[in-house]
Amino acid sequence: MQQVYMNARCREILQMLLESDTYLTQQQIAEKMQVSKRSIYYDLCRINEWLEFYHIPELEMVRGKGILIEKALRSKIEACAEGIEKDENYILSPMERVHLIICIIIYSKEPVYIDQLMDYCMVSRNTIFNDMRVVVNQLQDYDLKLEYESKRGYRISGDSIKIRAIFLVNFQELQSLFENRSLDFIERERIHDNIEKLRKIEEELNTKYVEGSLDSLAVLLPLMDGRDTNLYFPNLKRAELESTKEFQLVEKYFPKLSEKEKIYLCLHLLGARVTVASNDIFEEESNQTVYEITKALIAEFEKIACVTFENKEELGRALFVHINSSLYRYQYGIQIMDTMSKDIIREYPDLFDITKVVSKYIERQIGMPIQDGEIAYLALHFGAHLPISRDSHSSFRILIVCANGISTGNMLRRELQKMLPEAQIVDVIAAQNIQNAQNICDLIVSTVRIKNVVPVVHVHPILTNADREEILRHVKEKPLLRDVENLFSIVKPYIGEKDYETVKKKIDDYFFRGKREGAGDTKRKAKGFLDYLVPGHIQIYNGEYRWTDALRESGKCLLENKSIEKRYIDDIISQLRYYGPYMFITSRVVLAHSKPEEGVNRLDVSLHIFKKNIAFSDFHRANIIIMLAAEDQESHLKILRDILAVFSIQTKIDDILQLETPEEVLAYLGKSLEHEEDL
Repeated sequence: MQQVYMNARCREILQMLLESDTYLTQQQIAEKMQVSKRSIYYDLCRINEWLEFYHIPELEMVRGKGILIEKALRSKIEACAEGIEKDENYILSPMERVHLIICIIIYSKEPVYIDQLMDYCMVSRNTIFNDMRVVVNQLQDYDLKLEYESKRGYRISGDSIKIRAIFLVNFQELQSLFENRSLDFIERERIHDNIEKLRKIEEELNTKYVEGSLDSLAVLLPLMDGRDTNLYFPNLKRAELESTKEFQLVEKYFPKLSEKEKIYLCLHLLGARVTVASNDIFEEESNQTVYEITKALIAEFEKIACVTFENKEELGRALFVHINSSLYRYQYGIQIMDTMSKDIIREYPDLFDITKVVSKYIERQIGMPIQDGEIAYLALHFGAHLPISRDSHSSFRILIVCANGISTGNMLRRELQKMLPEAQIVDVIAAQNIQNAQNICDLIVSTVRIKNVVPVVHVHPILTNADREEILRHVKEKPLLRDVENLFSIVKPYIGEKDYETVKKKIDDYFFRGKREGAGDTKRKAKGFLDYLVPGHIQIYNGEYRWTDALRESGKCLLENKSIEKRYIDDIISQLRYYGPYMFITSRVVLAHSKPEEGVNRLDVSLHIFKKNIAFSDFHRANIIIMLAAEDQESHLKILRDILAVFSIQTKIDDILQLETPEEVLAYLGKSLEHEEDL
């Protein structure tokens, strides 16, 4: 086995674990490293590969606790870690091999054959053939093909812009290797020269591009060197684009590029900034087209997330503006993954995953995948408009100051209303629009650093736990919770004067401890699908059922559990009769649900497996009914995320239909979701 390389973050995580005398969860490590749990999962896999090379037991994740390295192993690990150098041989993971194969085939000017790929990836011929199957699947997402000719080797055919888009996506996954090692198929001297030119453009524009984006473009530039001019830019306002400073700088630093390539490079430099409006350089998409996309996305989100937006018009307007300005980035494969999109993915994983499923609609329209950075911004719009239950407002007033757009401000508003339902959010405004703040608010929560006579809490655009703690600390200094005084006045006659301060402090601590715990640990409190599948909540049926009888049968256990009332099932049947079988989430799975006010007493879910098909229409047959009772518009999102992780894969549905007992089903679901839970 070849020696395994660990990057800087893996080494830092390993050192953190070696120094800890208590269990560390993936969430704690992710917060410390400021990355997603998914990233930490892959880092831990890499660390385990390294440990295996040195014949050291792998790190074990103890459910509910985390990871703790035994003292007996620490000295052995530390001794091996001392010899880590950056030039160690690197063992590629299976997905890294896929990324590398795609990049080599697209990038190489010479024919590429299996033997070369074996040498690059340091694996057997059979392993490369297996990797090629994954490559073909990824290419299909972009409507591209893998072709082979004896004299030309492997090549990827299809639309030129899509080929470049898939190259950028895969190269970005290899960027740490590019930075730390020499990828032989890339001419590093020429790339270095390109990077220098792009950084001069960045400096002259007086802007800052997302880390890594200029490196990716620098590597892409040799592909733009006259090898392919089959580029098409529909609806481009050429005169407007050529008048931009970006285009003028492209002409200055890359004068040998063809006109089409200059346009292509300029589009990437413009598009890498989220705030650029596309209608400055493109003819606006038909309003009707964007309107239809927006309308379909909202309907799809409501269907999949089992929610109802109170103000569809406001959400529709926000999405319309965003999609209208982003559609050309989707179509040209321009990658956006800035700090804020990473924060959105980390802080709202359930919302992000559901939006990712919803975004399949746009992907079908444009014929290529939308990248995670773009999906994160769509998720922010949906999340900002999810309704929350509100208590009566007190006289305590909060003003939100935001510099990152209305969707960020609306999400902040929603988070603060959840945290402090007693407070009044007076407005969301830009910093330059603040006037006489002392007359309208008692506290300013701002994503930009400002000074004001009113106390200001500076927070991240996507609230962190530390931000929530700081807001609560400021709130506690104000007479926000009248309940503290009211409750104290009730108990005061029954206690001695010497105990007044102690009792009052206890009441105060009780209220704010609950708020701190609720605000600081929301993600870990969310229960998933398995948490609700108690005995009786998984049922298997061998008989034949009409769809109405199947739904009534599926609702029985929630009815007996007093989670729902009978009218909830009646309303589901009524909705399906009126609107048709819209509750199918895949071809054989129905997610039966209605509004919380139609008879939901508490959050609950059950799973019902029918061996014989249930006909919901001439074209819709179901074998699985999931009965969901959602008590609000948000607390069930973790359950939905789990459901989609299992039931969006047809082979898993096939497997479940072969099982004979609820215990077997529960074990299968547990195994299927174990990987997702780790992420």
